[in-house]
Amino acid sequence: MKGSTYRMQRKHSLGPRLIAAVLFALLVAVPLLHAPSSLATPGEHEVHEGMLHDTHQRPEAPDEYSLFMHHSSGVALIVLAILVLSDRLTRGRIAAIQLGIALIWLGFGAHLFIRSDPEGWPIGPAGFLESFSMPTSVEWIQHKLLSLIPLALGLWTLITRGRAMKTSLSYALGGLLALGGAALLFHQHLEHQTMDLVNLQHRFMAITSLFIAGSAMADGIARATSRIRPFLLPSGLMLLGVQLVIYVE
Repeated sequence: MKGSTYRMQRKHSLGPRLIAAVLFALLVAVPLLHAPSSLATPGEHEVHEGMLHDTHQRPEAPDEYSLFMHHSSGVALIVLAILVLSDRLTRGRIAAIQLGIALIWLGFGAHLFIRSDPEGWPIGPAGFLESFSMPTSVEWIQHKLLSLIPLALGLWTLITRGRAMKTSLSYALGGLLALGGAALLFHQHLEHQTMDLVNLQHRFMAITSLFIAGSAMADGIARATSRIRPFLLPSGLMLLGVQLVIYVE
């Protein structure tokens, strides 16, 4: 009787935690999926439309929409770092934290996929096929492909939460993260063709992403029993989040 009562109490206690995790993830994801109206002014659309006709025009002021995308992405990664660290400190006993991690990964990926390029598909004036012929088509393709990484991480976390990670899965996760880091090494904006401040910041982000990938792989090495190992991945996520939050153009 005591065992069945304990299991019933545990089930009831998990319910509010799951609800709290969903609400928390929604509170974080909804602002990311909704850009401020000040960033969608007619003047900005004129700038983006002008870029479609004049590939040599350099902006006189920082792109506020680009800053919003980088900064909001940084906030998502900082929240993820906190949740990942909390999950490790509690040894994965709280399912609500793992659910929150999965939902924020999914919200972050959807945010990048939908809003990363306002002049192209799916939210811009250019259709899907037209987006491949835009002056910024290379950036558009890169952003769409990169957005698949957090979406895949969200689905993977959602499916495998509560289970012990196998070594092979740790290597696969690290490889997926390393792919994103390698992509950042070659990521380049149309308006910034030289190694200026914008591209230099992306190179530092790429190095941090590769560190995150290595930290994920280290989690699968059974013989690695260092006390700092559990803190490597959340530290890398936190550092990348801060780099995005302080990003300037």
